Amino acid sequence: SRIGPDLSSVGARKNDINWHLLHLYNPQITSPGSLMPPFSFLFEAVEISETIATDNALVFPENSEYSPKEGIAIIPTKRAIALVEYLINLDINYNLPEAVVTKNDTGK
Repeated sequence: SRIGPDLSSVGARKNDINWHLLHLYNPQITSPGSLMPPFSFLFEAVEISETIATDNALVFPENSEYSPKEGIAIIPTKRAIALVEYLINLDINYNLPEAVVTKNDTGK
């Protein structure tokens, strides 16, 4: 039996990089009640300063209880970014010889 959602077309359903990064950092931010464990080890908490680039820091929802403390930014590692890029590219919404997409699969 399979545990977890079908990710074969997650890129077609969710293509927001920040959403995926937040979901990896702590799934409770984007999917309250999720059983998925957090993958916070794929991120670095850095103190915001003039010498540290925080351009790709996570953007947390306003008033989120999971937001970092003032002056701290959560930066995804290269591994986190690579994983999210992979997830966004999962967009199998076409027929394969061994798996025909049906009306139920696409929700249309």
